[in-house]
Amino acid sequence: MTVRVTRLTESDWRLFAAVRLRALSDSLGTEDPQFQQESSFTAAQWRRRLREHAQFAAMLNDRAVGLIGAQQENPDTVYLYSLWLDPAARGHGLARPLVAAAVDWARDRQARIVTLRVAVDNAVARGVYESIGFQPITGSRNDVRAGELAMSLSVR
Repeated sequence: MTVRVTRLTESDWRLFAAVRLRALSDSLGTEDPQFQQESSFTAAQWRRRLREHAQFAAMLNDRAVGLIGAQQENPDTVYLYSLWLDPAARGHGLARPLVAAAVDWARDRQARIVTLRVAVDNAVARGVYESIGFQPITGSRNDVRAGELAMSLSVR
C-alpha cells in the first residue's frame, strides 16, 4: 500500500472534479444544492478552483481517496476547508498527512496562522487537528457557529 499526498494542478481538473463530487455526494448527498451546482461546473470552472485555491489529494496506490482545500485569505492567514476521506480509506491515518501538506503550503506562503472550522460533534476530525497543534479559537464570536468550532494553528 503506497500513500502519497500531492497538490493538484489545473491539468488535474478531471481528477479533482471526480473526487470533489464523490466527497460532496458522500457528505451531503446528490440532492444537496452544493452538489447540484458543482456537478454542472465546466472544465474552466474546475481549473479556476485549482488556480485560486490549493487542493491536495491523498493518493492510495494511485487512486485519489482524500481531499483538502486551502485558501489564502490575506497575507497572514490561510483557511483550510473540505477535508474528506473516502469511507474505505478512513481510519488508516490519511487525514493527518493531508492536513500537514496544507499547513506546509501555508508556511511556504509565509502565512502566520492557519484556521479551519470543524463540526463540534466530529471527534475524529477534531482529534486529527488537535494532534497537529490546532487549538479552538475562544473568546470571540467565532467560537461556535452553526454547530462548528473555529480552530487555529500558529505556523511561525
